[in-house]
Amino acid sequence: MAEVTRIEAVGVSKAYRVGDRRVQALSRVSLRAAPAETLAVVGESGSGKSTLGRILLGVERPDEGEIRLDSAALSLPLPKAMRRRLQVVQQNPLSTLNPRRTVGQSVALPLRVHRLVAPRQTTARVRELLDLVGLPTDTQDRYPNALSGGQRQRAALARALAAEPDLIVLDEPTSALDVSVQARVLHLLIDLQARIGLTYIFITHDLSVVRNIAARVAVLYRGRVVETGPTEAVFRRPRHRYTTMLLSAIPVVSAAEEAVKPQWPQETRAQTAEAESAGCTFAPRCPFALDPCWRTPPPIESADGRHFAACYNPKDATS
Repeated sequence: MAEVTRIEAVGVSKAYRVGDRRVQALSRVSLRAAPAETLAVVGESGSGKSTLGRILLGVERPDEGEIRLDSAALSLPLPKAMRRRLQVVQQNPLSTLNPRRTVGQSVALPLRVHRLVAPRQTTARVRELLDLVGLPTDTQDRYPNALSGGQRQRAALARALAAEPDLIVLDEPTSALDVSVQARVLHLLIDLQARIGLTYIFITHDLSVVRNIAARVAVLYRGRVVETGPTEAVFRRPRHRYTTMLLSAIPVVSAAEEAVKPQWPQETRAQTAEAESAGCTFAPRCPFALDPCWRTPPPIESADGRHFAACYNPKDATS
């Protein structure tokens, strides 16, 4: 039986013109997320994560490839019914919540736009949504600037949930929060997924949160998927050197954790932004690069059909 897929990117590429240069943001990216699954998309700033998120949401059109929702290709501009199914929670909730509107007015907007409840039921539904994300009902009368960072992010999530979506793209949703608030927001997301069956695309540069929320992870480097697989497998035995480098930078609090964390050499071959490779884009930064790494892009391959990586020299990647 074929595996059910909620959303899928197939060979997606995207480039931008920056002055007289053409910058390739995404190169033939393919990934998928199943219903009620969390797929984490990780990588450093500039890896193409947010561009991928906008394309998945139908906000931008890919130069090549397509996005499929429940096996049907998306066509732009998205019809209103399709826009309702795809929602976003961004790093800065103030980009979602209008500072001139109360929280209640912002949460009610999707209800009115998509006619999801009768007008007389709007206030009651807003209260239900605020309660769902753990906010007191009097929050509906407050303005965003009167809320804490964690409360704003919960209000932004309530606004996204108001549209009754199938999928939410979470673009760095916890990076601006302190650790204790971050943990509560992650717990809320996990609880909502279990209760409602939401699919999440969790975009982040912080691998320390990925293990707690994502079933699978896709690692992007300079617009290419270099590794993807079950989260535990990727963390336990990374198969691409870039993934190893990212994991080696995760902060730990005990000697036991440090002992099992992947290590990365302090000195690398080259770390200049100008360095280029005709093969693997990570080769200029990789002390383990072989001659083929510089000549030909490595294919993304798997030994078990679940954990994939594009690396010519993955052996002993955890050492």
